[in-house]
Amino acid sequence: MPVVGDPRGNQVSQTILDWTDHGIDLHAPELARYEVANALTRLIVANAFPSERVEEAWSYLLILPITYHALTDAQRVIEISLMLNRQSAYDAAYLALAETLNAELCTLDGPLFRNPTGQGFNVRLLQ
Repeated sequence: MPVVGDPRGNQVSQTILDWTDHGIDLHAPELARYEVANALTRLIVANAFPSERVEEAWSYLLILPITYHALTDAQRVIEISLMLNRQSAYDAAYLALAETLNAELCTLDGPLFRNPTGQGFNVRLLQ
């Protein structure tokens, strides 16, 4: 259920429901929770989301059937970051986890989709 009014919210919600209905397991690095908190913070600071709705938004995250993974191979995350000429390891954490799970990485993030193109990563842009 979309919380912040992003026009992609309904499509993303439907995609997640379809995946869970088909028994597809959802995985993310533990970092994902922090990125959601960061996104909510940015929206509040920009007056695009009321702070009194944070608890509601967070409750939706908690009910998603996502298995969160701790960082276990920092070396690989750093290798991927450097391969992609990135100065941060955030995107690489998602790519490394997908690689470890031999899974497709699905994202709404255009740069996360484009940057590993041609590097052998299985990434799909959701629209």
